[in-house]
Amino acid sequence: MASEPRLAFGNAAADYERGRAGWPTEVAEVGDLPRSAEVLDLAAGTGKLTRVLARRFARVVAVEPSAEMRALIPAVETVEGSAEAIPLDDRSVDGVFCGEAFHWFDWPVALREIARVLRPRGALVLAWNVPGGETEPPFPAAIWDVVQRYRRPGLEPGGPIHQSGAWREPFVDSPFEPLREASFEHDLVQDRDGAVADLLSVSVFAALPPEERSAMAGELRASLPVATYRTPVRAEVSWTRLR
Repeated sequence: MASEPRLAFGNAAADYERGRAGWPTEVAEVGDLPRSAEVLDLAAGTGKLTRVLARRFARVVAVEPSAEMRALIPAVETVEGSAEAIPLDDRSVDGVFCGEAFHWFDWPVALREIARVLRPRGALVLAWNVPGGETEPPFPAAIWDVVQRYRRPGLEPGGPIHQSGAWREPFVDSPFEPLREASFEHDLVQDRDGAVADLLSVSVFAALPPEERSAMAGELRASLPVATYRTPVRAEVSWTRLR
């Protein structure tokens, strides 16, 4: 069982699939790639973005290191691999998409690999789902008490890494054009179990030993009323092309 947060998502694959927000169709349109394009979903997870890409493009290849996550990806070409060692030929795709993952990569190495597999003027599209407002009905305070109790000193989730913007720095000296930005509003609608799964899929909780994750799940369910929870979400997209 992986205990390092960036490698731990496979421990929570089912929770990730059930609880995490999907993506609006507009994300697949960023970069203005034609429908005939061949694209890569890099660090595809359980295929939430893969599904959107597959509805638009002629060919989608999903690359994901976790076997547990790959098992949940829909019926497209699925390959074991990482951003630092992409198992595709040089100049083999027109676009690379990456949802909720670039902040975990070794950025300079990943950018070299992405540039290698892209065809001339190929597009790179990076997307993150971030809260766009308050959840309704609000989660009770007891939920956040549980979350704090299971946090481990020295372990940070990916959100602060993304928010720091440090991942942007390697683009300054890279074969890519300056990053451009887009954003799209959508909603995450969950039942109680979906909301619990979303919390359990956070990297630092996915990295907990199984017995602790199970105990945390029980406490979350006991603290969260049965309801339909709606959270406004903003898909923040940064994208560029090879020079």
